[in-house]
Amino acid sequence: MIRSARRCGRALRVLALGCVVAWWPGCKKEEAAASVTPDAGAPAVAVRDVGSQDAGTAAPVKKPLRFSDVRLARKSVLVKVTYTLTNPGTAQGRGDACLSLHDDQGLVIKAMKLGGITVKGSTSDTFEDEVGVSDVYWKQAQTVLLYTTAAYDCSSGAPKATSELFQLLPTGQPAPAGTLEPKAPEASNAEDFTVSNVRVSQKGDSDDYSITYVVKNLSTRRVSGTGCLRAYVTAGARFLEETPVGDFSLRPGSSETVTDAVVFDDDKHWDEVTALRLFTSPYGCADEADAENAGFAFDKPREIHAPVEGVDAEGYGNEEGEDLSGMDASDDYDTGPAPLGMGMAPQSPEDAGGGSRASSAK
Repeated sequence: MIRSARRCGRALRVLALGCVVAWWPGCKKEEAAASVTPDAGAPAVAVRDVGSQDAGTAAPVKKPLRFSDVRLARKSVLVKVTYTLTNPGTAQGRGDACLSLHDDQGLVIKAMKLGGITVKGSTSDTFEDEVGVSDVYWKQAQTVLLYTTAAYDCSSGAPKATSELFQLLPTGQPAPAGTLEPKAPEASNAEDFTVSNVRVSQKGDSDDYSITYVVKNLSTRRVSGTGCLRAYVTAGARFLEETPVGDFSLRPGSSETVTDAVVFDDDKHWDEVTALRLFTSPYGCADEADAENAGFAFDKPREIHAPVEGVDAEGYGNEEGEDLSGMDASDDYDTGPAPLGMGMAPQSPEDAGGGSRASSAK
């Protein structure tokens, strides 16, 4: 189940990378207040009406949504964002809340969806979201940008925003005056990247495979991309398996060590594969191999093979009939029903892990 979820997440990531990121100059944030009406003649950004669901509409918003009471905290790879959205207009605002990371030049490092939002006209609502952000991106971020868009438009950036743009520092503090406006990096090409020190490994006899490689930006601008590992029965044949393996955003001339899991659709194919090829490009596995992107070819390490049935990453087996309780025949325990009154109390929705991402509307 974990491996399937991981593959699904990767597939969504490839689709997201296929979107074109476009940005307009942002504006300095203002304190959000339901009683304040934006200047109808000078909207913060030119975007579609917050109440419109017509993807073709691009009318300026006279009263865009506003962020306030923003709190940001990062623990491990999770970034928790709490924020209030105020809708000063009469039309309902709905879509997605978005977060993007920017470098010291204001260039986009990574854009991602926080969660869906709905705010009725002339009301406010508070939301709490979590999103995973790897160290590869977070350590490069100089500013963080919050905005809202119509559904599935986060990667389109400021031109599709339905809110004012709210800039802050990775520490959670407001961005100081004079902070550079967010803007898109130039488009990248496969020839902008080169890879080295490629290593593929397997933990014991398990189905836990990983790849580590160094990717370098050969260009004079910031470029972003993702890796794609393709596996072949013989060199020159059509690939038998392909899987995304890490994404990255690199400053001019910089390099990064990328480590990621390798997930095949069928792990038994590891016994058939003899040749591997790592590609790096703007769209990873969405890009076809060609003369401009021949990839980095190498032989599959001889010690890597299909997983042994019932063996986990630590090398422990789980043979049929094996007792995993940690008890042996000498342990005396009662497997009968619990006495009346000794059962577990029913869980509340909160105890069971329930709850919603938004608090009550104001």
